Amino acid sequence: MVEQSIHNQPFLVAEDLSAVGTMSLGVAIPILAALGVPTAVLPTQVLSTQTEGFGTPAKQFSPTWLTATIAHWQQEHIQLSGGLIGYVGQIELLKQLAKLVVSQQVQPLIVDPVMGDDGALYPGLTTAYVTVMQQLVTHADVITPNWTEAHLLTGTKMTAEQPDQAAISAMLSALATLCGEHTRVVITGIPGNDTILTAYQNGQTQRTVSTPRRPGHFYGSGDVFAALLSVALMRQVNFDTAVAIAVKGDTIALDQTSEAGYQRRFGMQLSQLLTWLTQKVATNLDSTC
Repeated sequence: MVEQSIHNQPFLVAEDLSAVGTMSLGVAIPILAALGVPTAVLPTQVLSTQTEGFGTPAKQFSPTWLTATIAHWQQEHIQLSGGLIGYVGQIELLKQLAKLVVSQQVQPLIVDPVMGDDGALYPGLTTAYVTVMQQLVTHADVITPNWTEAHLLTGTKMTAEQPDQAAISAMLSALATLCGEHTRVVITGIPGNDTILTAYQNGQTQRTVSTPRRPGHFYGSGDVFAALLSVALMRQVNFDTAVAIAVKGDTIALDQTSEAGYQRRFGMQLSQLLTWLTQKVATNLDSTC
């Protein structure tokens, strides 16, 4: 069973809320709930849609509300059990979150540095945003950049070729150097030969996991991965197992989304993933407690 103390210490989730589309907070909240991890939610931005595939969305963000919310939590002595920071999109909000996780000693802190894909920054983001993200990840216990974001963080130029194992290993080492020895690094979305690779470094150990490549782009798959990794770590599984759960769970959601035939811009299909989490993963975790 989930330890009773976790219910008195919510897990911080700070990322955007899209009114249309299953991604970001829309996937993190049900995934964490499926394994019994309560959340303290900070919507970094409220969007009419996601930032890709629908033109320019209507946006609402409030540094004043964010500051007041954090102050209220502190006044009420709400202790956070850990945190996940995903898409923020505003430099000042990113700086505020950095102050929060440092002052509250949020641990474990998982940072998904959502800022680009397919070799480019997301619309509306600048190199100044990358610089602030480079500072934030130094406070993280785990980071989960995709292959594009790994290059942005390390300031290295992407090539169109599929990276070999030496290039992947070098990127893992570069990210570990950037963040520090305390940070475990996971890189998602690495292009392979008819495969997509997930590579990670835990201490001095590096491993690579391969899954089949599916045609097209899947909006929100990185959000699903980061949420799965976060909830597994909060359930106290070891890091190798946490990565395996995240890869397997993301694969289930990708397969369902691929087979559903819906417009990809509406995000991920989660029903089969949530069934797997509640019927398989949760049962196994509870039986070992």
